[in-house]
Amino acid sequence: MMKSLLYVFLGITLAVAQEGNFGKNKVQYKKFEWYFIQTDHFDIYFYQGGEHLANFTAFAAESAYASISKSFRYQLNNRVPIMVYNSHNDFQQTNVVSEYLEEGIGGVTELFKNRVVIPFEGSYRQFRHVIHHELVHAVINDMFYGGSIQAIITNNIRLQIPLWMNEGLAEYEALKWDVNSDMFMRDATIHTYLPPIENLGGYFAYRGGQSVWYYIANKYGEQKISEILHRIKGARNVDAGFKSAIGLSVSELSERWQKEQKVQYWPDIAKREEPADFATQLTNHVKENNFYNTSPAISPQGDKIAFISDRDDFFDVYVISTIDNKIKKIVDGQRTKNFEELHLLTPGMSWSPDGKKIALAVKSGERDAIYLVDVNT
Repeated sequence: MMKSLLYVFLGITLAVAQEGNFGKNKVQYKKFEWYFIQTDHFDIYFYQGGEHLANFTAFAAESAYASISKSFRYQLNNRVPIMVYNSHNDFQQTNVVSEYLEEGIGGVTELFKNRVVIPFEGSYRQFRHVIHHELVHAVINDMFYGGSIQAIITNNIRLQIPLWMNEGLAEYEALKWDVNSDMFMRDATIHTYLPPIENLGGYFAYRGGQSVWYYIANKYGEQKISEILHRIKGARNVDAGFKSAIGLSVSELSERWQKEQKVQYWPDIAKREEPADFATQLTNHVKENNFYNTSPAISPQGDKIAFISDRDDFFDVYVISTIDNKIKKIVDGQRTKNFEELHLLTPGMSWSPDGKKIALAVKSGERDAIYLVDVNT
């Protein structure tokens, strides 16, 4: 049985890129009895009911590492522990990292002992992607930092890999290019809110960073990825590494990358209609001063839409009329144990045939639940 593991940050930032959760407690609902299996490069930890996930992880991890090692021209110096949780609710109880792990965090790699922590969330395809993504972080940690906080201190390593570079490279290595990233970059470019490379933070670090590496691979060849990494490692400076490898500083690269996005996506302005030209806008996050109006579910009669919004700072469920735009809140989320999370990414919200109730998937304490909510009451 593996004991709880504590760690200290010492100023090093985790590759999670999620907003802070001040004041939230991490609750342990169950006691985990851990076992492990070994592959050539990984120690894979699992608990009761997770044997098949551990075996899948073993195969997927070695396959991903073979691809990463070839791309980076680098071999791991240290074994990497991988802790596999059977569900996201179990994953949220981990002691490997102290932060509360929101729904959007599909995995984490910490630097204290270079451990990968991942949950299985129902899709083996997504699980394989997360394994590949997190192993890129583990290899980067081993390559640049020696695989632990102790190595950083001992070797006086001061290099900080930018978030866009780290997360973008992990996404590019796992996916190369994909439809969701293309959609995101298209919208950001056409509506002129695409920031320069140096300002790619938050979710932009993932999609924008992936786009940068995709651009580099297509413009200069995939072999330049490993050259950039090794030049950065040798110079202990990101800008110097890029300059040495491709002859451009990050800011110079940014100008060319942004221009390429315009060349690729701006022709769509002439080819596509704007939604405002043929549809009525029901929500406006600018006027309502919020970030999310998402996960819509249309009633069978078409007269109402249920959706999730953060207009009261918490994620709540609202119903809006498609006839007169009147809006009503029907669920207060994130305030009680029963509605701890509304599963923003996978709400599964659905109406009853008579349009009087909605079904909503939520995190309720230690497990998921489906609540039936009367729309009127």
